Amino acid sequence: MLREKLGAIPVSAWENELPILEACIRETQRIVETLALLRRNVREEMEICGQVVKRGDFLVYSMAEVHLNPEYYPEPHKWDPGRWLRPSPVPNSVYPFLGWGVGRHSCTGMKVAKLEIKLVAALFLTRYEFDLVDKDGKFPDPLPVPDRNDSQQVSVELRIGCLIGIHLLSSA
Repeated sequence: MLREKLGAIPVSAWENELPILEACIRETQRIVETLALLRRNVREEMEICGQVVKRGDFLVYSMAEVHLNPEYYPEPHKWDPGRWLRPSPVPNSVYPFLGWGVGRHSCTGMKVAKLEIKLVAALFLTRYEFDLVDKDGKFPDPLPVPDRNDSQQVSVELRIGCLIGIHLLSSA
């Protein structure tokens, strides 16, 4: 039974021995997570682009400035999980990926969330066959481009793309 087979895999294997799945998750986060973040300036006053930011002020910045920056990610709108499997996936930068948060206060539930994502992906990949089709049941040519103003559409399409990409990469 599939449940027993998946349950027999140690947690350390789910965390450390699935580089393709890890790359697919990171790449999906990179493209989907382009929202604005709100951060409080808790240190001293600073100047950014000629504007003074005082201690206690809130700053809003877009994750897209990093996640979709062609300086860090060539062809930033292209879903390419292979970029995370290369020796140096992004140029040396302080925070080139903000997917789970950074610094001292990154996501405390990251390990559990990643484990859950990997388990669900494994279930989908082992129990179903996937075909990319349009509303008429035919292969879409050209491939659809997500409407980046519709966060629900982008999220669903990229997560489906993640599962298809995992399947394609793992069968190559």
